Amino acid sequence: MNKWIEHNSKLFGEEIKSMKEIINNQVIAAGQSDEFASNMLVALTSGRKITPKMLVAIHKIIKVNSADELVKRSEWVEKVVPKLMMVSNMISETSWTSGYKGNTHSFINSLIDQTKSRKSLSKKQMEAVNKVYLKIKKHLEKDKK
Repeated sequence: MNKWIEHNSKLFGEEIKSMKEIINNQVIAAGQSDEFASNMLVALTSGRKITPKMLVAIHKIIKVNSADELVKRSEWVEKVVPKLMMVSNMISETSWTSGYKGNTHSFINSLIDQTKSRKSLSKKQMEAVNKVYLKIKKHLEKDKK
């Protein structure tokens, strides 16, 4: 087993160093680290055989957590969160039932929380926000008439 630990540390030394730094930064920032990133670090340091697919995932984690990428994602968050807040505020102006408003608020607030914590939303989530926005806009215009 020690042979594989030495093998991984020689072959993936830079990756191990980067992953440790990423996990330390995550713990400092959020109090916990990403479980998948932690598992990949354990695989690297424990002497586990690293498959090509695992190596691709490790490189993706390193790339996504690079300084340049984090700056881009922070700028994106600064643009998106106010828009999500605007949609959340618009929900209050509708004449929807309190249950429907509550569920919609809950959905938008969960996306705001995810945006702040993960600094990303999926394409489907962005499309869902757009649908909610268009629905609210249509409803408010209908109420004005």
